[in-house]
Amino acid sequence: MPKVSDLVGRKVFRPKPSRRAQDARSRLGKVHMAVFSPGGSRLVGFTVKQPDVAGMVRRPDLFVALDSWRPTEGGLLVTNGKDSYDERARSRLGIDWDRCIMWTGMDARTVSGRTLGYVSDVEFDSQTGSVSSFLVGDGSVAQSLVGSIAVPSAMVRGHEDGFMVVDNAAAQLRPTGGAAAAAGEASAKARVQGAKAARGAGKAASSAVDRGSHALGRALGKAKRALEDASADEGEVQGQLPATAAQNVNVGEPQASGRLHRSSEERAGESPRTYRPAGSATRGGSAPAEKPATKAKKAPARKVAPQSGGQGLDAARVVGRQLGRTKGMFGSFMDEYKKASK
Repeated sequence: MPKVSDLVGRKVFRPKPSRRAQDARSRLGKVHMAVFSPGGSRLVGFTVKQPDVAGMVRRPDLFVALDSWRPTEGGLLVTNGKDSYDERARSRLGIDWDRCIMWTGMDARTVSGRTLGYVSDVEFDSQTGSVSSFLVGDGSVAQSLVGSIAVPSAMVRGHEDGFMVVDNAAAQLRPTGGAAAAAGEASAKARVQGAKAARGAGKAASSAVDRGSHALGRALGKAKRALEDASADEGEVQGQLPATAAQNVNVGEPQASGRLHRSSEERAGESPRTYRPAGSATRGGSAPAEKPATKAKKAPARKVAPQSGGQGLDAARVVGRQLGRTKGMFGSFMDEYKKASK
């Protein structure tokens, strides 16, 4: 809803006849004071302060009806011609100029005589001019910090001895619109938003910690179980080594059985036997004596590689893989925590 302070001080223009430009205008002056109906409940127009003649001769203010201007670039533009000003405008609106009131700047007090301050601003309807509330303050630094009292127009009882008289209930109204109130409201909103953000971050961080802890626990459990299984398999292999038969071994009976157990008389009566190389002939052309059969040599048995070494290497590989996964789980835990902390 607009206020009187939104219009006071703005430039007022009026149309200027011109053959070259249809929207030509001339400056009329600046908005000076707000004028209210004799009852004080309706804004009827403003007074416009005209520029002095030659900078020395002061000219009287003009009354411009509220329904006779519209916003334009740089200010307000008068639209109803001569019916917008002074006596013709007052006659058209049917108001008694001598009974009209200028509330802005007037002191305010209650019916019981308690002083509230002075009328610093007025809120009104831009179409009808009906007043919704009068803003009452003391005009000091406290007003800029604490704000003004918004007195509804229904509480106004009239004026007396230069005072606006209002109901005693107006003294119980709280100030609104001050810088401190606005700062307090902004601070309260910031605290609420900060608390919500902190709760959200706390929940996200807690969830990330829980997920990281569960992942780490599962990885440690898998590594422990893999280590136990590898140790059990290695113990079973070492305790139950399978028997392996020897290979490439030939066993036979000795040649000329019983010759080693002859008596000395039997050995003395037997002439010694001589040997010559195979393939050579004797002097008498006789065939060479045959070589006695020798015992077959035993082939060395192959050593069987123990099976426990392979099982141990497999267990070590399983443990290594699980420990590598555990390192990855630590990394995942840190990633989740960092994402939740942003």
